[in-house]
Amino acid sequence: MNDLTAHLWPVLLAIACFVVALTADGSIRWADWMLFGAACLSVPVVLFANRRAGGRVRPRWVFVPLGIAVLTSVGFRSAQDLAGLERPLPQRIDTVAELGSDPQRRDHGATAELVAGGRRWFADFDRSNESVVAALRTGDRLRVEGRVGSLDGAPPGWVRSRHLAGRLRVESAEAVGDTRPWFRIANGFHSLLVDGAASMSEQHRALYTGLVVGDDRGQDDLTQFRFRAAGLTHLLAVSGQNMVFVLVVLSPLLSRIGFRWRWLLGVAAIGGFVVITRAEPSVLRAAVMAVLALTTLSLGRVAAGPRLLAIAVSVLLVADPLLAHSVGFRLSVAATAGLVVLARPLGRAMSGPPWLTAPLSVTLAAQMGAVPVMVATFGPVSVLSVPANLAAEPAAALVMTSGLTVGIGAGLLREELAEVLQIPARVGVWWVDLVAEVAAGLSVPPVGLVGWAALLCACAGASVLAAGTGEWGEGRSPPWSGSVRRPGSALCLVALLGVLVLRPPSAIDGERRDLEGPAQLHACGGVWVVFVGTAVDRRVSALVAESLWAQGLGRVAVLVAAAPGREAEALAAGLAARLLPVDDLPGGVGCFRPP
Repeated sequence: MNDLTAHLWPVLLAIACFVVALTADGSIRWADWMLFGAACLSVPVVLFANRRAGGRVRPRWVFVPLGIAVLTSVGFRSAQDLAGLERPLPQRIDTVAELGSDPQRRDHGATAELVAGGRRWFADFDRSNESVVAALRTGDRLRVEGRVGSLDGAPPGWVRSRHLAGRLRVESAEAVGDTRPWFRIANGFHSLLVDGAASMSEQHRALYTGLVVGDDRGQDDLTQFRFRAAGLTHLLAVSGQNMVFVLVVLSPLLSRIGFRWRWLLGVAAIGGFVVITRAEPSVLRAAVMAVLALTTLSLGRVAAGPRLLAIAVSVLLVADPLLAHSVGFRLSVAATAGLVVLARPLGRAMSGPPWLTAPLSVTLAAQMGAVPVMVATFGPVSVLSVPANLAAEPAAALVMTSGLTVGIGAGLLREELAEVLQIPARVGVWWVDLVAEVAAGLSVPPVGLVGWAALLCACAGASVLAAGTGEWGEGRSPPWSGSVRRPGSALCLVALLGVLVLRPPSAIDGERRDLEGPAQLHACGGVWVVFVGTAVDRRVSALVAESLWAQGLGRVAVLVAAAPGREAEALAAGLAARLLPVDDLPGGVGCFRPP
């Protein structure tokens, strides 16, 4: 089997697994049982025949039944899981359940995922039970009693990827203890991490835990919007990047032990990190890839990135086919595919200092892989993610590495000493937050695939020119200038046209637009005025900011609030606007008159 076939079959198999997992329905027929059994039995039969023939059977024939077995397993498991989700729901539940996620505070109480009766539920805890569940973490057990209902209005893909059978409205809850050991250890790490960041502000502490272990429960809607507008959301969701830093932290120890112990310690560390980060889909993808890479290294081989990714995807879809419905899993696979396929060619194509070309090629490759999935799922995407990631990634890497080492130790010390130890992390979190705030405040609207293709090409061409000219003295031209000057100039022209097209809309007096919230945008005296006619809470703030961002407005001159308060002040600060209560405007602002 040649090299092309060796690399191509795992990729084709992974793509086929995705297709089978997404198209399978919840019905299981007798033919499925027969095909599943025949395919699984064919693998050992062919392997035995290969052994009896002295290895003369062509290796490619081994992969034919193996591929069939994998695909039928994915289809069979997917049908089984979907059939389980479609089973009739009981009217009530009264049993001991296990928390499948960390509880999250809401306006009405708290929410969490519960595993009870062999099924997974999205549980609502009212105010009377909030205090009970607020002190618990993933893996803790509690006795619950409540009414069961369907998850009306929830995205079908999210419901399937989380294996949610329905909604449980908890009427009574009581902690019973008996947490399994690995969850106790993971929750202990969580507590140490939070205790070590006690000296940070509430907002920065939430960003800190999000950067280190992906715990975003303390982040408000406006903060999450700012990171999405800046294209930095992936930093707050634990991913393969965090897994890399785990192995980097362990590298001094791993390099001093034998291959067998290196593999065992590496796998144990990877498994522990998966439990600590609550087994998010992106972490599962990174964990399987890391285990495969460690295994091949222990065998004295090096596997190519595309092959590792394809095998990891196939393994995960065999274990849980409904992962194919997870947006996080799709984005993780797409971004990693962009990295393993495009990062190295882009790096070689760029001339300039490595400190610029290396991160730029990685950022461009990841964006080129993830943007099609993001546009298809969420719509237009921020074009500022490339420069924002270049600015924020070094600080985010510092926070992640520091959190996994110093951050855990700081939780064991007094707050005064922990504050000193956390100075690098505090600076890193502040810088990442500043980059997100500045990028979200720029008047650059999101664009679709066509705009992204033009801007990515322009960014790549401009970086080639800018990186190369710094290495040559005054009056001297780089050797490649003749071949790249013309296309580079054309790409720079495309970038200039993009900036002209993406400039913020001008304010024409008397113009009015309806925003989400509910809110209205008024043009008065050449500036924009936003009027919010309801109480401003976190949800309203995020809706207003996102509506403005979609129209290319990151900042406005005046925010008029019918019910001013703390959240209105935060929204005004985020929009760099002057906050004015509507009661103080009997005559309006310029041409603006309160409705």
